[in-house]
Amino acid sequence: TIRDWAAEAPVVIVGCADPTKAGDKAGKPYYMLDMGISMEHLILAAHDRGLGTCWLGGQFDEEVVREALGVPESHRVVALTPLGYPDESPAAKDRKQDEELV
Repeated sequence: TIRDWAAEAPVVIVGCADPTKAGDKAGKPYYMLDMGISMEHLILAAHDRGLGTCWLGGQFDEEVVREALGVPESHRVVALTPLGYPDESPAAKDRKQDEELV
């Protein structure tokens, strides 16, 4: 499972945000979007360098992570991403041609 191999990763990046410092629009805070953009840039850069990673959002117990790492109550744990060199490189899945999508 994802949790099994994620637990074996040499590094796990933990994306945290302080909701009080995020902008908002119509009363909706942007910290989740901001963290999502940041984590996706990190994941793409890691992949470009041959590192394996995977977005883990909502697949963890925020309180367990917060306690284990000493994340202050004022912050939210938004996402995790394990990071390391993969043991294997599975073949790419077949993709639809652009013409099929447009």
